[in-house]
Amino acid sequence: MTYEGALAYLETLTNYERSHQPEAMRQVRLDRMQDVCRSLGHPERAFRSILVAGTNAKGSICAMIYAMLRAAGLRAGLYTSPHLSDVRERIRVSGESLEEEADWISQQAFAELIERLQPVLEALQAHPDGPVTYFEAMTAAAFLHFARTGVRVVVLEVGLGGRWDATNVVEQDVSIIGPIGFDHADVLGEGLETIAREKAGILSKGTGVVISAPQSPEALRTIEEAVGASSRLVVGGRQIDATVLRHGLDGLEMKVHSLRGTHDGVHLPLIGRHQAMNAAMAVSAVEALAEDGVPYGAVHEGLARVHWPGRLEVIQQRPLVVLDGAHNPQALQALGEAMEELWPDRTVHLLVGMSSDKSVQAIGAHLASRAASITCTRSRHPRAADPMRLAQQLTATHQRIEVIQDPLDACTYALNQASASDVVVVVGSLFLVGELRSVMLRYASKEASCRS
Repeated sequence: MTYEGALAYLETLTNYERSHQPEAMRQVRLDRMQDVCRSLGHPERAFRSILVAGTNAKGSICAMIYAMLRAAGLRAGLYTSPHLSDVRERIRVSGESLEEEADWISQQAFAELIERLQPVLEALQAHPDGPVTYFEAMTAAAFLHFARTGVRVVVLEVGLGGRWDATNVVEQDVSIIGPIGFDHADVLGEGLETIAREKAGILSKGTGVVISAPQSPEALRTIEEAVGASSRLVVGGRQIDATVLRHGLDGLEMKVHSLRGTHDGVHLPLIGRHQAMNAAMAVSAVEALAEDGVPYGAVHEGLARVHWPGRLEVIQQRPLVVLDGAHNPQALQALGEAMEELWPDRTVHLLVGMSSDKSVQAIGAHLASRAASITCTRSRHPRAADPMRLAQQLTATHQRIEVIQDPLDACTYALNQASASDVVVVVGSLFLVGELRSVMLRYASKEASCRS
């Protein structure tokens, strides 16, 4: 099987990332994924793992843990979703090189894994719960890759919810629950307590250490109820915390108060004060995993090398271009707070695109008042919302709104609107961010070459 053939085969599977089907998604259970793993000889048992759930911050926390494990010299794996531009981003194994993309699964290895999986998936076509989905197949491929490459520790990002997510077949050593807020309510439920119950479903196996972000009272109460008697609960703002010493476009300087001590003078090249607490959880997770402690230098070196594209990512300076896939109220609030702190007096232009199942109201609430202009567009993803509808919903909070259907044309228009001292923020969808990121990086590189 070729790499192209592997991609084509995966496209024949039900993919809820591309086709949002709430009713069908609510019916997903773990039986099918457990049967896949059983047919493969249980590759998910070949490594230790850290499982990360939550509405927000999952990916950032995973990236931090992975970076510290690499800095400590461990052969580590990372599984995240969705991808920005290449499906191979989802499955990574640390090696000697620290260059971006060097740790992605190779095209050849990816094709071999899908070829190995194909007869298993086809044998399960008549499964009582229905055929294996795209996400389940990708998760199984990741497990196989980690097992085959001798990975010692794997960091897994939950795809959706927690209780019935395909990643939840592992018996993780550490569980993390990031901030819980309102997202995917049509699948997980309407109230925070209901959503928290689904996220806390990853705790049903009696994990040794559970680390939670600061939560609303109802979400925290639900998590506390889910933590078994054999588990230890660590909560951000109680046993662990972080103090931001400086916040700039190059990231954070901070003091991290973690599970086993204090780390002074930590540099994290990610924007947003919320990342400080994420770092405290990540450091504590690595400490909980390590029986004989974590080298002090691994924390500093690892966090200093964290790279997590598309999340408050600056890719150009003049004008300042920021990419952020924020699409729910909590994430958009964090973006708004960063805008107010880091460029309070600069003119901001928003380039907005969202998935059709997301609400644009939070953009109006948290960002519209700071925007001189808003351009609505759509990614080429099948779930993309009609930009005309987005514009209509934003008119209550902003008057200067343009609609440009083609994302590349919209990107060019937004950049042309901005002066060298302005800020252009691409926001609302990781699919839009992923689509435009490579184009905008090429544009930024070209502009830099012209000035040099």
